[in-house]
Amino acid sequence: MTEPTQPSAPSEHAGFAAGLPPGEALRLGERLGQGAVASVFRVHGADGTTYAGKMLHRSHEQDEAAAARFAQEAELLEGLSHENLVRVHGRVELEGQRVLLMELCEGPTLAERIAREAPMGHEQVRELGRALSCGLAYAHQAGIVHRDLKPSNVLLAGGTVPKIADFGMARASSLAGVGAHALTVLGTPDYMAPECLDPLAVDARTDLYALGCILFEMLTGRPPFSAATPLGVLAAHRDAPVPPLPPEVPPPMRALVAGLLAKAPGDRPQAAQAVREALEAMRGGALATRDETELVATAGDRCGACGAPLVVALGVCVDCGQEIAHLEGGAHTVLVTGPGEPGDKLDATLRERLRQWLTDNPSLGLTPADNLVKKIPRVPFPVTGRVSERSGRSIVRALERLGMQAALVEGGPLASKAMRTKSRALMGRAALIVLSASGGLWHMGWVAAALVGASAVGAGVMLVSATRRVTRDEGAMARPLPAPVRRAIDRARAGLPAIEQRRHRQGLRAVLRRAVDLCSDVADDDEAAEELARACDAALAATARLDELDRRLATLDRDSASKDARALLHARDTWASRLLSLTATLDTLAMRRAAAGARRGLHEDEERLERLRAQVEALAEVQST
Repeated sequence: MTEPTQPSAPSEHAGFAAGLPPGEALRLGERLGQGAVASVFRVHGADGTTYAGKMLHRSHEQDEAAAARFAQEAELLEGLSHENLVRVHGRVELEGQRVLLMELCEGPTLAERIAREAPMGHEQVRELGRALSCGLAYAHQAGIVHRDLKPSNVLLAGGTVPKIADFGMARASSLAGVGAHALTVLGTPDYMAPECLDPLAVDARTDLYALGCILFEMLTGRPPFSAATPLGVLAAHRDAPVPPLPPEVPPPMRALVAGLLAKAPGDRPQAAQAVREALEAMRGGALATRDETELVATAGDRCGACGAPLVVALGVCVDCGQEIAHLEGGAHTVLVTGPGEPGDKLDATLRERLRQWLTDNPSLGLTPADNLVKKIPRVPFPVTGRVSERSGRSIVRALERLGMQAALVEGGPLASKAMRTKSRALMGRAALIVLSASGGLWHMGWVAAALVGASAVGAGVMLVSATRRVTRDEGAMARPLPAPVRRAIDRARAGLPAIEQRRHRQGLRAVLRRAVDLCSDVADDDEAAEELARACDAALAATARLDELDRRLATLDRDSASKDARALLHARDTWASRLLSLTATLDTLAMRRAAAGARRGLHEDEERLERLRAQVEALAEVQST
């Protein structure tokens, strides 16, 4: 298509866009911009109103995929109205071509603003991010996923009001109603979430990842990941850790961006509305001292084998299956007992493995003592005490995987026969040392003998104490979970191996992590404990069902309109949307609870419990159909 040099009159085939006065004539004006498949022109109305008109390039008019996306943009957005979305009025025909008639936004793109001003001020980033999350929340509520959110697709109307534009790659959030083109890989690599390579995994949280990339770019002047090729960028999104933001970025903003850029969708905020609320809460630096880890898993709660976030109470990494040691309070002690006999030195290689394991698992709160770092210990020696039997067994298994022999005993270290043998030997040596030092004091009678005995015992105690090779941060000790939640977590662990696809295991992890975090002030007999347990069970059922549906879909031609394929996609839609709603509800509970502080626990808030109960029952209803 050639650019018109003069405004031209509408053809005799001109149509009229929905929402415009009947019979109003339209004419094309100058070109405002040009993309890979379409150009945007100014369109003049007879009453002086101006619009933006989007036309496919003539070279793409016969491209079925491009034409389908062009038609879909009109169908998805026509009638939607929000101050942070570019309004789409509909399609008209001008000069023999279909034109998508849209709101005209005079102003730069966000990409142009970033190029001129980044790094941008925190308050400006917060406000722009808040507006974008508002627009996304409205679009997502209407069942639309953008799929290509990036700064060049954000127009700044009047230079200030951000409006999300170009929904040419958008699709309905319901997979049952989309065409084959909606299940292809699309997007701009700098802003594509790791799951974008699997179209079935793309949902509203994919747009939130792109929003995180935009926030990062506004704060630093560059996207979070870069590489020499587009495939390299996609690989970085999938595998590379999120680069740190500048230290001057407030902790709440760093936490939010890190959460949005989580590799797994379930580890991100679950709804644009939650992002909006988080950004609004940061207004004026009100949350500058809030805990940075509130919106994202802590660095310590990550698998030492694969680096994935953990639900430590689950006792296993959902990504790689590695068993995870964890600490819960109790009455047991874990000791390294071998290899070797009591009193033998531990192999230097094993000592180094133990030291490295303690360093790689900071969430345990166990730290190598100086006499482990500088000396080779003799077995047996305690690793930690006052832990539950469940927790102790997890540590024993971890030590055995390192090549050591370990034992769990009820009580303190001296409850171990091997430890008592070693202690008696140490005390005997101490007694001999004291007796040798006492010389001829024995003739002074029982008082001197008592002093010598006390010195021997004291020396023995000191030697036994010196065998402590690991120190423990008592603050890292996990509070035992309420019994109903503990049982639900155990059921989830038992059901985890049957869920084949990692993304569904990660979806289960998302619910379990949130449920565990909400248990901090919940007792065994609280109603909240039962509701959180039901949420965990519902998530296990939903993720197992989604995994099954995806396996069945893999055997069908999803591009066809077969009855079986559509029925499976519809069922998948229902399960996925209900699971996402449940996870988002848990996010909302956590945020509101954090905002209320310690003044009101979850078990005291009937309104929040009722909301959680409704989401669990919605999933149960799906399961029963």
